Amino acid sequence: MSKEEFRTIEDIFNDPGLDKILMLSKKKKHHVIVDPDVRSFQEIQDWVKNHGRLPKKVTELGERRIFSRLKGLQKKYDKLHPYDELGLLIAEDSSKYDDLKKEVQEDSEGKTFSSLEDVLNDDSILFSNVDKIKDEKSCFFDTKKVTKKQKFKPEKVAKRHKIQDFEEYNKLFKNIQADLASGRRQIRPFKNYDIQVHRFYLLNRQLIYIESIGDQIEKVNNYQGKHKDARVHVIYENGTEGRPLYLGLGASLYGRGGRVISEPMENFSLTNDDLFTGYIYILKSKSKDLQLTSIKSLYKVGFTTNDIQKRISNAENESTYLYAPVEVVEEIQVLNLSAEALETAIHHSLSPYQLDVDITGPNGKVIKPREWFVVSLGKIEDIVNEIVAKLQAVQ
Repeated sequence: MSKEEFRTIEDIFNDPGLDKILMLSKKKKHHVIVDPDVRSFQEIQDWVKNHGRLPKKVTELGERRIFSRLKGLQKKYDKLHPYDELGLLIAEDSSKYDDLKKEVQEDSEGKTFSSLEDVLNDDSILFSNVDKIKDEKSCFFDTKKVTKKQKFKPEKVAKRHKIQDFEEYNKLFKNIQADLASGRRQIRPFKNYDIQVHRFYLLNRQLIYIESIGDQIEKVNNYQGKHKDARVHVIYENGTEGRPLYLGLGASLYGRGGRVISEPMENFSLTNDDLFTGYIYILKSKSKDLQLTSIKSLYKVGFTTNDIQKRISNAENESTYLYAPVEVVEEIQVLNLSAEALETAIHHSLSPYQLDVDITGPNGKVIKPREWFVVSLGKIEDIVNEIVAKLQAVQ
């Protein structure tokens, strides 16, 4: 794949070929079993949000398939109602059936019907209003006493909007990524609908920030009846904002692998569950080659599992260091991540800034540097921190 194809972090993580590279650390992991009914129901809700309406039984196969799946899943109300953000499910009130059955049994006990006339002349509950039938809208055809009907009136979908002044929020997200990369913060499971103001969460592998939670409002739905809810002002890592309902956001975090970002730890240390992977290093060349001394912001970015000073001790004799001594600008300790995945992602992301010169070594051999980049140190730090944070999010 040519280097021009990788322009942003998102390009890298959306690359279908990257799945083979992203082999995370070989420590034992807990596998999360995702219920196919829950996943299918969430896909249906996404379709409804995108189209602003319920699916219909039409000739178009895609929508028809969504319609059929919804019909089937509506029978699993007890299982799926915790994930029902839009009120798509219909709960049948079984007590009404039981009451009606009991009433009929008591009313018709001991009676036998030998002809149609016997049935029509009976005064049981089944026919108590038969003489009042005037048209098809009469109570004889009224099934409200059996089933609670819910007409789909979706909560107004909380749309996202581009933030005009995103820079301050962007600094916050960069700080979180740096803290995650360093281990100062950790990614933890989301529990108990615990959404707090000024906290960070991961939703669909994207960082979100809770700016504020509004006043409580009264809502009504099938399975909760009247209940309290509130609008949450959410800032998204991609520069947008939205105001979803508190309970809806909580359901999304539960159902879509949401995580919570821990508060920073000033004095953190490795635990038995942590696996040290190595170091990302950033080097600056001390070469006296005029091709290089004239270039500002020239850095080598690499990864090693060994001591960095030992790694660079023979730099002047190695082509990878441009046959010259180097200075360590920064080293970042990495935990619980695959060295191959991390280094590959970083180099792909930095590929647009790759140094494009030919260097002649002491032995006369011409080399073309691969891991040297003409880019600011701040840009490198941002890219590295974002990649580490995203790789941690997919574990």
